[in-house]
Amino acid sequence: MTDNKDDYSNPLARKSPLGGRTGVAIASIVPLVSLALFIIFGFAIGWGYSWLFFLLIPISGIIVYGLRGNSRN
Repeated sequence: MTDNKDDYSNPLARKSPLGGRTGVAIASIVPLVSLALFIIFGFAIGWGYSWLFFLLIPISGIIVYGLRGNSRN
């Protein structure tokens, strides 16, 4: 086995957020964007499926921070 130091080869072993400060900013803005999309599409086409925009919040968190996130032990 070779010791691979590439942060992007294994997202579970990533120590820093993907995209650095930009990734953190995007993950911080996504809840507000999700709420805005929920309200806009809820009034425009109905509330039945507009709740799906809230799934963007955990999806963006998984993409930016990885599945384990930042361990602060």
